[in-house]
Order: sequence, then structure tokens, then C-alpha cells
Amino acid sequence: MKEQLIDEIERLTVNAAGRREDLQITGLRKSKHRKALTIAAGILALTSAGTITTVISNVFGNTGIQLVAALTAAVSGTVSLLITAYYNDETVFTMLLGSTKYLALRENVYRLVIHPDMSDADRFKRLEELQAEYVRLDESYSRFFSVGKGRHRTSAPPVRRADRAIAESVQEAEWQERESLRRELGKAGALSDAS
Repeated sequence: MKEQLIDEIERLTVNAAGRREDLQITGLRKSKHRKALTIAAGILALTSAGTITTVISNVFGNTGIQLVAALTAAVSGTVSLLITAYYNDETVFTMLLGSTKYLALRENVYRLVIHPDMSDADRFKRLEELQAEYVRLDESYSRFFSVGKGRHRTSAPPVRRADRAIAESVQEAEWQERESLRRELGKAGALSDAS
């Protein structure tokens, strides 16, 4: 296999894997945040219920009731707006769907390497199609990637321990797959050189 073709296959595989990782981690994080905010909104709604009103009126009087009711309503409304605007189910679903599509793209690129009967010309033609698919995926999912976020960050944002564990396990799996791809590329290159 030509060195340029090998480089392009590896580049596309690494890019698709990086995009998949970003979408998967961000989608899972948003899902967790949405659940926590939904629970908080429910607790706030229950706080403003009639039983609490009775206790507050005995302790603080009518002014206390009005103050607590106003504060609870303001915080509850803010949390509900956050959930609706930033953590909706459609966004999380779309991100996880995009992650799956990048995974499928990465696997299709990998098949270029392991296909035993494919010529370099056929590999190159199929690689062009897969690169076009990568561009289509980026057009659909680029709004979920922030500037500077991705495989080559200069400074990483603070990450919670649970998110770090997810990211590390995904990165380890990606690294193992890239190493496997490099070995297969080497074998395919050796086989085509021998032919």
C-alpha cells in the first residue's frame, strides 16, 4: 500500500475516533447534568407546597412566606429554563447518535486496511467516499464541538473524576484500536510490497 494512502487512512481513522469520543463524553455528561437538574427542579417545586407554607408562616409570618415563595419560584424557574435550553433530550440523543455515526465511519475506514482483495486504487476510491462522509458528519454535528476542543487541546478544562475515568477508558480503547490499525497497515503494506 502506498505511504500516502496509509497516512490518509490513519488520519481519517484518528479524526473520526476523536469526534466520536468528544460527542460521546459530552452527551453522557449532559445526560447526567439533566437528571440532576430535573431532580433539583422537582425538589424546589415540592418546597413551595402548602405544608412548607404553614411552617414558614409560624416562624417568619406572612412576609417570610412571600419572600420564600418568591425565591423558590425564581430558582425553580431558572432551573427549568436551564433544563429546557441546554440539557434537552433531543440534544443529548443527537450527540450520542453522532458518536455512533463517527464509530461506523471509523470502522468502515478500518475495513479498507483489512480487506484482503482490495487494490490500492479501490482503497483510494473508497477512502474518497469516506472522507466525503466525514465532511457530511462534521456539517451535521459541528455545532456540538467547541472551538479548541478535540484531540489537540492546548489546555484541558477541569474534569470531574467520573468524567475523567470515562475519558481515560475511551482514550485507552481508541489507542489500542489505533495500534491495531498501524499493525494491520504495516502487514497490508508488506503484503502489497511482496506482490
